[in-house]
Formats: sequence, C-alpha cells, structure tokens
Amino acid sequence: MSGKVGCLIIHGFAGDINDVLPLAQRLREVGYEVECPTLEGHGASRRHLAKSNRQDWIRSADEAYKRLSMRADTIVVIGFSMGGLLSFHIATTYPVKLLITLNTPYKYWDVKQAMRYLRTDFQTHWRRYLHGIGRIPVRSMFQFRLLLSETKSLLPQVSVPYVLFQAKQDDTVHAVSAKLLANRVGTKTTQINWFEHSNHMLLHGPEKEEAIEEVIATIRKHCPS
Repeated sequence: MSGKVGCLIIHGFAGDINDVLPLAQRLREVGYEVECPTLEGHGASRRHLAKSNRQDWIRSADEAYKRLSMRADTIVVIGFSMGGLLSFHIATTYPVKLLITLNTPYKYWDVKQAMRYLRTDFQTHWRRYLHGIGRIPVRSMFQFRLLLSETKSLLPQVSVPYVLFQAKQDDTVHAVSAKLLANRVGTKTTQINWFEHSNHMLLHGPEKEEAIEEVIATIRKHCPS
C-alpha cells in the first residue's frame, strides 16, 4: 500500500454521512483513502433507528475500520458528535495514528445556548428543536446516553495524539466538553481548536472551510507523506 494514509470518518447520532460529507470529499480530493460508513439504523427511518442499539453502532465503526485497513497502512479516525464517542472505541481497540473529534459530547445539550437561539429567532429554532425531538425514538436516546456513559471509562486508555474541534455556539453539545475530554484522555498530546461563530453542524456552517483545512493540516503534521 506504499504508506497510504486512510481516514475513517464517523457521523453523528440520528444523522448520516451528510453530517461529514464536505470533509470526506475534501480529504479524497487531496489524496487520502476515505471510509465514511452509515451507522446501523441511521440514514433511513425513525423505525430503523429504534431497531438499532449502541453495540450495532460500534460494530458499524469496527467494520469500517477493517475495510479501510485493507487499503491504508496508517489510519486517522475522525468522529463528529456521537461519531467521536465511537472513535474512542476504535482508538482503544485498533492501531490508530491520530484521533480527531468534532463537537463530541462529554456534557450533552447546552440549554443556555438553546435559549439564546430561541430568543434571537424563536420560530426557526423552535421548529428545529421540535423536529429533532420528534424524529429520535426514546429507546435510541437511551442507547445514546448509555454509549456516552460507557465511553467515559475508556478515555484514560486513549494514548494516541488527540485533536479536538469545538464550536462555541454549539447548542447540542456543551462546549465545555472539549476541555473535559482533553483533560480525561490518557495521552498528553492534545490540542483544542475553537470555532467562535459555528453551531453543532460545524462542517456545514460559516467556518466549515477553516475547519476542513485545519483537519487536513493536522493530518499532514502527524502523518507526513
């Protein structure tokens, strides 16, 4: 495989590959092998999501890693939101050169930020929150909360370089999560990149190009060709 670098990119809870598609496309353009799976139960209906559980989501990430490892010698794992939790499972199970997470929770749901959004544009954000609540089954939310709780115990086992991207206006993941995660992983090689003007969907917001270029620069730093 001649030293190929591969990027495993994992989308978020109740989302699909569109969460991370701008990044996946750009990484392919600059020459990296990319694996971007749709997690079990995701990308379809509410009913399909309800039939899946956290073990299914972990297995989806595992299988994607194995597929990528057949095409690449060096693997970078990138997780968006809940995908970051799954990235911790991968990084503590398989050989990984670099771990990157984007808006990944330690503390979930920033109520104060949500209230600020509602005050600025009630109609838009109320409909968004109502839609989000309606499309996520209670069982699936319970599985997510269990995954979050179980993943926290893995953090001291993370020994690879770890770079975090966190939007300061994130209402889904409390922004303090970045500092909490960085302080709890086993590795001492950590870095937090803050994005002042973005919300949870960092790769679709006003700073998406900056975030994508910073991901590429980070990979090049840790995985020089």
